[in-house]
Amino acid sequence: MGIPLHRRLLYGLVVAAFLLAATETLLRVVVPKDQWQLSWEREDGLLLYRSRSYVGGPVDPVERQQWRTGELTTRPGTDAVQHDGKHPWRVRTNAEGLREDQEIPSTRVATRQMLAIGDSWMFGVSAGQGRTLTDHLERLLPPLLNIDTVQVVNGGIPGANAFHMLRRWHYLRDRMVIDDLILGLPHNAPDPDVPAARRAWYQNTKGLPTSSLRMVQGLRRLLLPLNRPHYPDLLADNEDRDEYAMTMADLSTIVTDAHARGIRVWLVLWPNDMVAAQQPGMDLSKWVRPLAEQLDGYGGHALSARRCWGFEDTWHPSEAGYAAIAQELAPIIAGGPSSGVLRNIIPCSDGVGGH
Repeated sequence: MGIPLHRRLLYGLVVAAFLLAATETLLRVVVPKDQWQLSWEREDGLLLYRSRSYVGGPVDPVERQQWRTGELTTRPGTDAVQHDGKHPWRVRTNAEGLREDQEIPSTRVATRQMLAIGDSWMFGVSAGQGRTLTDHLERLLPPLLNIDTVQVVNGGIPGANAFHMLRRWHYLRDRMVIDDLILGLPHNAPDPDVPAARRAWYQNTKGLPTSSLRMVQGLRRLLLPLNRPHYPDLLADNEDRDEYAMTMADLSTIVTDAHARGIRVWLVLWPNDMVAAQQPGMDLSKWVRPLAEQLDGYGGHALSARRCWGFEDTWHPSEAGYAAIAQELAPIIAGGPSSGVLRNIIPCSDGVGGH
């Protein structure tokens, strides 16, 4: 007599279960857990969406193509003189579009290495090459930290918001050695079209379930078009319509990731423009509270004097203003007390003032 049908079915199921378990175990060994995740399931899923370029003139076709292909860069190889009224300021960028005179090596070149990301204030609009906030910090920090050298890479992007800072962070975090991350509180609001795009792309996943099983992940990748972006709503209950909530969500993602990597994080606080700077005792603690447990320090300069601002550009600090911000921030990085209230003790007395 042959083996009964029900036993053959049972044996088949056991063998199939064994093969599936063995296949899953093998895939878990050779395939990292996030390699087959859809882009909307990964922390950096939306980072492929768009870029932001250095604003130095009309956009040429090559640069527009860089936006489309997802390259995050300010205009590489810039060497030009800009003008703030009668005050000329020179700007140079390296091949990566960073406001640096040299290329950034992937190995350690300084005792302590820092990356600074932010908007035009971190980039140093209205400040000549070598006179930005990051340049001043490089000179001020070594004696305060009692070390030989400090490198502060300028990753600022004019016009950037917290989302572009998040993109810049993901672009640079594995390309250089980073001991400290300096975040400049962004002045620019989130892009209004991003929340709708997030929602639409998320819906395009057709409700396929999320799973950590490698075989399920592989099957989903076969079922969905591989070139279609799939991104989640990052905030619930319409919070993605709230500019503050959107900004804090992106900043929090950066801080959490840096902190998990053992990188110290510092937040630079500053006024929005010269008019706002005239408000006494400006309290920016609302930007600090959600991040306080993970920040190593924070603070900024009130820039209340006219000399702290550009010659005609009262939306950006003068070279004297950047120097004053650095003198306020450097002692905090060296272990001094933080404050959510902008300080006004250090005068803007170095460099070209606004009057």
